[in-house]
Amino acid sequence: MITTVCMNPCYDKTATVKKLQVGEVNRLKDVRVDIGGKAINVAIVLKRLGVDANCIGCLGEADEQSFLQLLSHENVDMEYISVPGQVRTNLKLVDEESKAITEFNEPGPALTDSDMNTFLTLLKEKTVDSSCVVFSGRLPLGCASDTYQRCMHAISGKRCVLDASGKSLLYGIKEKPYLVKPNLPEMEAIMKHELRTLRSLRDAALFLMEYGAQNVIISMGKYGAMYTNGQKTLFAPALQVEARSTVGAGDAMIGGVLMGLEKYSSMEEAFRYGVAAGAASVMTDGTQLLRPDDFNALVPKVMVQEV
Repeated sequence: MITTVCMNPCYDKTATVKKLQVGEVNRLKDVRVDIGGKAINVAIVLKRLGVDANCIGCLGEADEQSFLQLLSHENVDMEYISVPGQVRTNLKLVDEESKAITEFNEPGPALTDSDMNTFLTLLKEKTVDSSCVVFSGRLPLGCASDTYQRCMHAISGKRCVLDASGKSLLYGIKEKPYLVKPNLPEMEAIMKHELRTLRSLRDAALFLMEYGAQNVIISMGKYGAMYTNGQKTLFAPALQVEARSTVGAGDAMIGGVLMGLEKYSSMEEAFRYGVAAGAASVMTDGTQLLRPDDFNALVPKVMVQEV
């Protein structure tokens, strides 16, 4: 069982406009609502790829039942604490003319110190039988930057995956997670300069390993992805697919990596599966994540080279 931790889930509403007119009335079409949150996405991808997964999180009590009903359509079970407020809604507007996606993300409910203590108790209870625990996504209001670090410390000894940014990432990797997966902009923000060569990317990944990360994957969108464990560094060019939406591609990559680990127990082989899953995800509209048939067709096409 793989458990994903989504402390601030959301409804992802995706809509299309012919051309976004700032300051004017915009008529939306093709409106679609999916459940979201990065760790929720990882769990959904894992289930679609045939891996047993569940989720732990926090839900606004005002609409928790409607959220759970949508989640049940993906056969993902969720244990959670209820907090005052509503599950947040993130709006993604697709401009048909420019193909640009503009996002409007709500903050979501806030957690008190008492809520956090309750959540940590739930986390320890519900991950006893988990082979891996994934921490991913934006933290709720009221949570300090070391929240993921506290969570991983509470389940010390478990294999953990961390997908966070900024201080949340730097605090979290002090707990020596098995894998961290920043994207290129997040990595550049940490290093405070552009990363435009494979060598600079490798050095940045090794910087995270000095903090405590055991394995690092940097996802770079159309530029591909890099993996290192400190001894060996691999690069995979991006697969040439028809990109319809990049939303959730990083989450799909983590799901693919974990599926590969379940199958082969090798991070090098799992890296290939992650690249295929990320590419399969961009082939779907909005926030729909990957289709298993697309993923299976892409795995043999992933080319990996040592750097």
